Amino acid sequence: MNSKTAAPICAILLSIVFIDAAQREPDRAKLKGIDAGQATPQLSTPFRVSNNAGEDEDPAIVMGHDGRMYVIWSSKRRNGEVHLYMKSSEDGTTWSAEERITGGPDEDYYPSFVQSKDGTFHVVWFRLERRRKEMDIWYSRSRDGRTWTSPEQVSHAPEPDWSPVIHEDSAGTLRVMWSSSRTGNRELFVARSNDAGKHWSDEEQITHSPEEDDFPHLIQTSGGDWLLAWTRYSKGSKLLSYASDTSSEIVIARSKDGSTWSPPEVCSPPDDGRRYVDFLPFLFEDRASAHLYLGWTSSRTGRYGDILLRDLASDPNQHVQLTTEDKSDYDGKIAPIGNTGRYVIVWVSTREGKTDIYARVLTL
Repeated sequence: MNSKTAAPICAILLSIVFIDAAQREPDRAKLKGIDAGQATPQLSTPFRVSNNAGEDEDPAIVMGHDGRMYVIWSSKRRNGEVHLYMKSSEDGTTWSAEERITGGPDEDYYPSFVQSKDGTFHVVWFRLERRRKEMDIWYSRSRDGRTWTSPEQVSHAPEPDWSPVIHEDSAGTLRVMWSSSRTGNRELFVARSNDAGKHWSDEEQITHSPEEDDFPHLIQTSGGDWLLAWTRYSKGSKLLSYASDTSSEIVIARSKDGSTWSPPEVCSPPDDGRRYVDFLPFLFEDRASAHLYLGWTSSRTGRYGDILLRDLASDPNQHVQLTTEDKSDYDGKIAPIGNTGRYVIVWVSTREGKTDIYARVLTL
């Protein structure tokens, strides 16, 4: 990673800018689900999760085995420190005091976490070691969400590794997948652990294409099939252009075993004129196992970014809008609330003039 990349990366992570959007008139009726062929979710009033005076981004959410919501995010404090913090809540309204879960002189971004079947929390993120001009994937675990093991480095490449996701499959295997520049362009890599995160396998390359692949998200359905979604940019797209490059599109690959993947298919709406940014995908299955959904951040709504949702069984043009405020909203993550048909979405919003973590309940 060169010095020109290291210097601006944090500023870029804290500023999502969608270009050429002010000149476009959004079709808000369609985006909210009206006449779109897809039921409009019921959305609660948003509530703020983070209350730091600095900048908060990169939220991740897990509905714990105890019924509590757990949210982890990256927070840049006014003293310049950038670390991961956690809060939990029983009802989404009253939140615990925040707990810092990483520390040290380096900067921690883009967490992803799961609670495994034995109750252990597992979190991964990418760490920017500015002095050494390095970005790598790191991992830690906790039994209670408060006391965490010493961070362990998962990826080991001289080029940037970033935007990880962690997943536990039905057999208890943990997978960490991320984007890496080690091949000369950005490809997706994976490492596995069969002993609850104590040891990790060698890194394995998943994608092989001339394009640039970022922001993977991985699920295993109730039927045992695997879905992998990510953002694909055109060949040569720069890492720091990820929030403004309109060559971006969401693609999905499928697998029966989590190792051999089908050729990727574009699943974001058509954009023949390359006018829009579509990125930061998130996959989930409803509790009835009747629908597979894709959520993502898009500039299609106009000047500001919004989070969109589509049923993967529907036409790609049929999608609904999960954020409706006239501010920049992005990076949505969704978790179910028990078996109620309700879900919690957390995301980043600039509604109060800086980046903060917000949440709302949606009913599908």
